[in-house]
Amino acid sequence: MIFAKASIYKQIPCLVFVALVTSTCADYTQNTDIQIAQATQGVAENVVFPKNVGAIDVTAPEYGAIPNDGKDDTEAIQKALSRFPGQGRIIYLPNGVYDISNSLHWPSGERNRSNYKYTTLQGQSRDRVIIRLQDQSPLFQDSSKPRPVISTGFDPDLDPNSEDFKASLVAQRFANSVRNLTIKVGKNNPGAEGLNFVANNQGAVRSVKIISEDKKGTTGLALTHGELGPLLIEDVEIVGFDYGVRTNNGINGITMQNITVRDQNFAGILNNGQAMSLEGFNSINSVSAIINGFDPKKRLHLGGTLTLVNAKLIGRDRAQKLPAISSVGFIYARNVTSSGYKNILLNKTANKIVKGSSLDEYTSHPSTSQLASPSKSLQLPIKQFPKLKWDNPQKWVSVEKFGAIGDDDKDDTAAFQAAIDSGATTVVVPGGKGTFIIDGSLRLRGKLERFISTGAALKGKGEIVADKGSKSTLIIENFIVRYGSKLMWKNIANRTVVYRSILQLNLESNSTGDLFIDDATMQKLRFLNPAQNIWARQLNPEGDSETNVVNNGAKLWILGLKTEKGKIKIDTTNKGFTEVLGGLIYAAGRQDPKEPLFRIVNASAAFVGVADTYFDQDTYQIWVEETRGSKTKKLTRDKVLDRMAGNGRVLLLYTGFEKLPR
Repeated sequence: MIFAKASIYKQIPCLVFVALVTSTCADYTQNTDIQIAQATQGVAENVVFPKNVGAIDVTAPEYGAIPNDGKDDTEAIQKALSRFPGQGRIIYLPNGVYDISNSLHWPSGERNRSNYKYTTLQGQSRDRVIIRLQDQSPLFQDSSKPRPVISTGFDPDLDPNSEDFKASLVAQRFANSVRNLTIKVGKNNPGAEGLNFVANNQGAVRSVKIISEDKKGTTGLALTHGELGPLLIEDVEIVGFDYGVRTNNGINGITMQNITVRDQNFAGILNNGQAMSLEGFNSINSVSAIINGFDPKKRLHLGGTLTLVNAKLIGRDRAQKLPAISSVGFIYARNVTSSGYKNILLNKTANKIVKGSSLDEYTSHPSTSQLASPSKSLQLPIKQFPKLKWDNPQKWVSVEKFGAIGDDDKDDTAAFQAAIDSGATTVVVPGGKGTFIIDGSLRLRGKLERFISTGAALKGKGEIVADKGSKSTLIIENFIVRYGSKLMWKNIANRTVVYRSILQLNLESNSTGDLFIDDATMQKLRFLNPAQNIWARQLNPEGDSETNVVNNGAKLWILGLKTEKGKIKIDTTNKGFTEVLGGLIYAAGRQDPKEPLFRIVNASAAFVGVADTYFDQDTYQIWVEETRGSKTKKLTRDKVLDRMAGNGRVLLLYTGFEKLPR
């Protein structure tokens, strides 16, 4: 992904950079636009599931979707979605074009129990699975009442005044995902939203394109329905619409990486209230790339907290009269470059114009430190999430083949271990078969490269250990651990290990290999090896019985942190490094007034764009406690900036270290 290393562009003069891509800074061809947009996308995945592993194929006879025939597939796809409310199932679309005439929505299920949650819509590949709305569809004509092509959090036909609709606003949309597909809203559908996405605690939009073929439509990716987040948006490209991405709520945090927007009518991103963490952003537009904290059409001001790292903002046509970024609220920006705009940033909070075409490191409000520290963030290296080629489905091995049985109340450790030791590189735990029990020590070793669930749940009092193996990378993904289970995850692999899309990832890592944690919830994380590097995105540690995250000497980089309940959230010790880029602290539950939100003991840390909110007056009175040698300082709540979006505070940039790491 180019813009994770966007610093290479900072040293290239405009004319030299333009020589690489076009003829002038403001005038370039659409083909070049597309090439730049594609350069920001990750490696495209091609996912084919074996039969009988729990993935629900919409082309199966019982559902009847037939791609590429030009006929309406709405009913068939909706039938597959509606059949499995709240069951963690993957609704799977093989490659092809699926024509629809109405919204697709998540299953409603039983109110507040199974409605609009634990569902994944998964395409085989991003560019070859296309869900296309028919041109001039009657239900998508009113731009004052936007209607989503796909909705993950509500049925668009619900009466907004009904109790069912009001219940759909409750923040219970756990583990929803949309992956590996393209959404096209057709032509002459001015009231269309591409995807109205809602997830809470864990959930992601991954490797998705959202396209308006004639630029009409209100929003490509609408993050606007009730309380939403924390959630992850990764490898997404949005073309056309009034807005590429739009938010309008102050909670619960949005993490975004590898995002491209182009050809919008009003703004690439409108962030109206959220704590947004955005790394790797590319905008090609004749309008402002980002408006943070203010909706110019509705004249609404909810504030916003934007953490923006590694971005290229390319303006054209009327962009020369506009700022690349317009912000009301809080903004931290690092390694951001622009061309074709009047200026790079209009900070409306301070009535200040930031001229020029680059922001090396910028804060809309002064940074904070308690002990002598640089005024810059740690700037830990950013490493991309590794992606492996998916195995031929005929080579996958299911744990059922070796005797694992869900919901039989018997320990499945031996059966799982036999599957792992069979020599297969992909082992799958099938969804729809109940809960499997791990009471022993399960070792992920040998030739294993991918350990995946299609919606299965786990519980038990044992451990799942990422162990040494012959493959350089091990990916563990898509698991649900039953709440209250004592099951622990451990990592001793000394190779690259990825934990992806996991609910209840209580992890202890004592390894020197690179570690990636992606879109996960947990009560505790323990990083015990000073030689380890950790990259985490959309990290949601919750719990009030012990410190949530302990970094004992490692290098820990976090993009998008959301927390809940009391206790210390991150404790950095033993010369470790911790950098948090954006997050939201929801301090529900009782707080010990003596315990800080973050603690640094003879170590280095930086906290960027961290906002909080609370509803019951129980919140952190100490935000940072820092100790160096014999000196200890405490940053109290009254010294932290007031948040503009409702109640709460914002720690825009806290630096607690003596010098930048090598």
